[in-house]
Amino acid sequence: MSRSAERSRPSAARTPSGEAEGETRHLTVLILEDHPFQRRMLGRLLQGLGHVTVVEAGTGDEALAAARGGAPDLVIADLETPGMDGVTFLRMLSQEAITPRVVITSAHDPSVLRSVDEMAKMYGLTVLGAMPKPVSLESLRGFLRQVRTEASGKGRPAARGKAPADSYTPDQIGEAIANGEIIPWFQPKIEVHSGRLAGVEALARWMHPTRGLIGPGAFIPVIETLPLMDTLSQSMLTQAITWVRKWEKVGLSTAVSVNLPGGALADPGLADRLVKLVRGIGVEPQSLIIEVTETTVSRERALAIETLARLRMAGFGLSLDDYGTGYASMEMLKTMPVTEVKIDRRFVHGASRDPKATAVLGSLLELASGLSLAAVAEGVETHEDLVLLDALECPYAQGFVIAKPMNGDDLLTWAQQNGPAEG
Repeated sequence: MSRSAERSRPSAARTPSGEAEGETRHLTVLILEDHPFQRRMLGRLLQGLGHVTVVEAGTGDEALAAARGGAPDLVIADLETPGMDGVTFLRMLSQEAITPRVVITSAHDPSVLRSVDEMAKMYGLTVLGAMPKPVSLESLRGFLRQVRTEASGKGRPAARGKAPADSYTPDQIGEAIANGEIIPWFQPKIEVHSGRLAGVEALARWMHPTRGLIGPGAFIPVIETLPLMDTLSQSMLTQAITWVRKWEKVGLSTAVSVNLPGGALADPGLADRLVKLVRGIGVEPQSLIIEVTETTVSRERALAIETLARLRMAGFGLSLDDYGTGYASMEMLKTMPVTEVKIDRRFVHGASRDPKATAVLGSLLELASGLSLAAVAEGVETHEDLVLLDALECPYAQGFVIAKPMNGDDLLTWAQQNGPAEG
């Protein structure tokens, strides 16, 4: 191995099984940094946090070779390196059959960091965030904690090559729906200022009998253009509302948001069927919020507007997802009777470190407030961004820094531990 791609001694003793002593999971962190002094200092900071093996690389080529050979848990990548730079390295890393978390570092303007952050996510990498230089010890500690939490819990994704989306056929997924294996998990939405629970979003998860928990990326793309999507939507609605009723019986009253597939709003009988469904289970329409997007509405626009109007008249909430992402969503605010807008994560993530992003986020919140719409910031992943949302008087938020998606029983426990739901 070259001098600039060397492995530092682990900072904690190892057990025979290979884990660090104690409960803290040992991590391997790959550093891509061309400046030797900065590379050494970053390595020392990481080792000082304990239970870390550091692998150093001075170029993108060395980092890629080290990643292939060692399967790191976390990659910290500088953007400017000789030969293959950090930007190219991230693209090449995305093509490998490994799934390390990534943190981007640079002395460049925050807007550059945000651009590369977005690019890396488009390539399918799991990007925890971007850090300006000099690197903060607290930021490093937070990223290590996040990697350990995701690796030890149910949120860790499977390695690439295991159970890809195209390995599941519509028949297999249809059988899974019929067997009740695809279930809703719930991500809390909180009131930003008080931290109180203000609602939950239902997200599909597949509890596979042999492969365990499978995320929606492995099955939704297979069926989203097939009739099975309507079957899954009906199942998710029924299960989510049933959970609302279960929670109500033990004193937790909260609304659940559910996404509808494209074309669902072209059915003029949808509102009547949903009223019958929720009341048959024993809850009121106010307990269900239907999330819609430009795609959901665009297929039969006149029928979609008619259906949305019927849904509102029946008492259901309507939420516009991906708010701020284009002209169409702005146009929809004029014609759709929505009660809530969900600010896309690209306007939220890292906004506390970027004045331009802060200004855009503030403008979106101001528009929502002027239209008397509740605004929900999605994808909140850092405490700093949550503090910014409070300062900007954003009413509601959801994201990993608040809570990850969880099953219905865990949601009830989480709500009980975090105070009463918003009345």
